[in-house]
Amino acid sequence: MKFGASTWLWTSPFDGSDVSLLYKIAELGFDCVEIPVEDPEAIDPEKIAAALKETGLQAIVCAAVVGDRDISSSDPIKVQAAETYLQACIKLAVTWGSSLVVGPLYAPVAKTRLPTEVERQAEWSRSVAGLRRMAGFAAEAGVRLGIEPLNRFESDMVNTAADALRMLDEIDHPAIGLSLDSFHMNIEEVDFCKAVERAGKRLLHLQVSDSHRGVPGDGNSDWTGLREGLRRIGYDAAVSIESFSPDTSSLAEAVCIWKRFAPSQDEFAKRGLQFLKSWSA
Repeated sequence: MKFGASTWLWTSPFDGSDVSLLYKIAELGFDCVEIPVEDPEAIDPEKIAAALKETGLQAIVCAAVVGDRDISSSDPIKVQAAETYLQACIKLAVTWGSSLVVGPLYAPVAKTRLPTEVERQAEWSRSVAGLRRMAGFAAEAGVRLGIEPLNRFESDMVNTAADALRMLDEIDHPAIGLSLDSFHMNIEEVDFCKAVERAGKRLLHLQVSDSHRGVPGDGNSDWTGLREGLRRIGYDAAVSIESFSPDTSSLAEAVCIWKRFAPSQDEFAKRGLQFLKSWSA
């Protein structure tokens, strides 16, 4: 098992103009780095690629699906915006040697509406069709996609591993699988172990923080059940810490991070990694 950290733990957006953060993440002892792509056009891909090569960090691309990036929409302009964005994420993954693009690819975060059941099914069907197209594009690039269930306050479409698996069954493409996040699981899943077991070999990536988005090990998440589920499926991919900074973050308001969980974000990362290593042993 490899351990990673998201650049969101320290800052957002991360555009690569200052790659010192990547060197810090490597020095802290992480194997991988999650790189969220908020604006593909604002990123310096080559500078990031050079830093990844020098540090030896394995990159994982995290999609920021917001606003008009809506592959579930009935508006073709929004669908095109989503597909153009996801294609850009896939191309960046290739540049960075990443085999994965993960996130809530099926619909924007916090899409505000109360749809009828007919509307909900139509959105679901459009997401399935769009993600099948994107899986084909990803496969040609040698990249896989991982759809991430979100909690009910951020999405009404895919909230649990079971929801995601139902969508994957309908998409029916080998280049798309599942990415889980323990924070969302703590809200939506009844049993961590069973959720991971259901995901099985289709689980491509795992993000973790604790129940309050804080340092892993400091909250009330079911770490024992999570570990047991991962062992039962023979999971050997990355476990990556994803949380956010209350300071230099364009997302602090969106994710409701108002206070610190550690004296510094470096300390958050150090303690989190120490816990994950002992938890997985």
